[in-house]
Amino acid sequence: MKLKDLSLTKNAVLTDGAMGTYFSLITDQPASLCELAVLSNPEIITQIHNEYINSGAKFIRTNTFSANTKALGISLEVVVKIIENAYKIAEKAVNGIDDITILCNIGPIYIDEDKNETPLDEYKTIVNTFYKCGGRTFLFETISSLRYIDNIIEYIKNLDTDNEVMVSFTLSPDGQTREGISLNDILNQINKNKNFIDAIGLNCGCGPTHIIKLAETMYRYSKQYLQKPVCIMPNAGYPSIENTRTIFSMTPSYFANKLHKLTDIGIEMVGGCCGTTPEHISALNDLINNTQYKTKKLPYYQENLQKQQGEFTSRIAKNQFVIAVELDPPYSSNITKLIDAAKLLKEKNVDIITISDSPLARVKLDSVICSAKIKRETGIDVLPHICCRDKNLNALKSSILGAYCENIRAILFVTGDHISESDRGIIKPVFNVSSTKLIEILSQMNSDIFADNPILAGGAINPNAVNKSAELIRVKKKIDAGAGFFLTQPIFDINNLSIIDEARKMGAKVLVGIMPLVSLRNASYMNNEVPGITIPDKYISMFSADMDRDTAENVGVNIAVELAEKIKPHTDGFYFTAPFNRANMVCKIIDKLKDKNIL
Repeated sequence: MKLKDLSLTKNAVLTDGAMGTYFSLITDQPASLCELAVLSNPEIITQIHNEYINSGAKFIRTNTFSANTKALGISLEVVVKIIENAYKIAEKAVNGIDDITILCNIGPIYIDEDKNETPLDEYKTIVNTFYKCGGRTFLFETISSLRYIDNIIEYIKNLDTDNEVMVSFTLSPDGQTREGISLNDILNQINKNKNFIDAIGLNCGCGPTHIIKLAETMYRYSKQYLQKPVCIMPNAGYPSIENTRTIFSMTPSYFANKLHKLTDIGIEMVGGCCGTTPEHISALNDLINNTQYKTKKLPYYQENLQKQQGEFTSRIAKNQFVIAVELDPPYSSNITKLIDAAKLLKEKNVDIITISDSPLARVKLDSVICSAKIKRETGIDVLPHICCRDKNLNALKSSILGAYCENIRAILFVTGDHISESDRGIIKPVFNVSSTKLIEILSQMNSDIFADNPILAGGAINPNAVNKSAELIRVKKKIDAGAGFFLTQPIFDINNLSIIDEARKMGAKVLVGIMPLVSLRNASYMNNEVPGITIPDKYISMFSADMDRDTAENVGVNIAVELAEKIKPHTDGFYFTAPFNRANMVCKIIDKLKDKNIL
């Protein structure tokens, strides 16, 4: 079985349990000798593998966790021999069973940095040895950070594109690694290296009770930002010492019942670490296979979002086509016209209303407050824009908290237009952080404060950018920071769709901007005075100065429909801007698109 196929299985898949502590239990020898046993007593290692396979395990870890020169105090030549024998033993135990996968188990190599030591060469030797033996699925287990590991997993992928890598971290019950790195930081490290990682997980450090909350956080983050399977392998509780022996007293039934709760939310792989035995895995197997907990419902985070956030986030999560409409907040505090417009758009099944944040650096009603009032009075989903220009980081985070308090679960982050030169002596821009950094900060808040129901972060793409390569680099950084979707500036030239196609190839979900024109004056202004907007002459020439309002609106509607028809194959949704809050124009466009079977 491939790691990438784990999400397709009906029930959670089992790994094996502990090797070292179980070896010690049945041989009365120190667990530290178990790797050497592949040379001195291979029969007992084969027996352990077979017991776990008979207990229901579908992923079997080679007995090589501590097979390195530092842990065992042996030469690299002996390390290679241990790995070769351990892989052969695992192959013998699997005996060609198609649905059982051998995990090439690699533990941390602890080096003395004061002596300028590096583990990279030894890691490469270990990987090369596994690969020569036929290993193609690699597990880095009990990891405390991706330092050095990131280079090795990239090396594994370059060695063979069919190779798969799972990285499993060890956290204490307070959510930190032995190096003091938090789960949030771990998740950010994974995000930056997700192209080389096929599955992630947690093992050791905690018993099942303490690992559950950490596992839920990792699972939500993975499903929202990484789309990687998650594997959880806790200890069988915490050890005690009896007559110089390390004892784990947690019963198999208690372990299985605790860990089974994680499978209820959709975690794809479970197993055991220190103190677990084939009995623990067998008890877990009985629960999983006798309980049809996973019937291909939405993953936990998507189900939760659908229940609490409405159509927009749900449709984004399910890769469905979405429609967003931007309304312009007023210069005053009166939003009666916006409320009426929102009600009209809701009747047309628009998924979400977006509210800009003082565009062109001109003061307008606060986007979060305006959005919250629209949501309360109409029930339609709202997407406030939050720009980085006017607030420092504390104030920005405060706005995010306020939005969350008002049940807003999607926010678009933009850097913000620059303040005009005439206002610079009076108004001071802040730009404490960039929009990319603010998306990253939200990702951290999602892992901590909003873990039960995270906010979906959006970013902006300028398809009209002169330097398209630079714009795509910015898009990639926003994706890595945690952006779940993108809105673009209005497109009038379909030649600019190439940048959207490239962004979507990188995994971005993009709503392409369409702005209906309303008059010759409006078209000329947009073309000449709005940064980043270029309108082809053929569209401008379709208007004339003597057109009445209704005629000009119809021309604008027809242009928008023509553009939407050409844009549809290149986008995940439409992002309409209602000019001067004329929601009726957007409604006409939607009706025409439905008549043409475009929507």
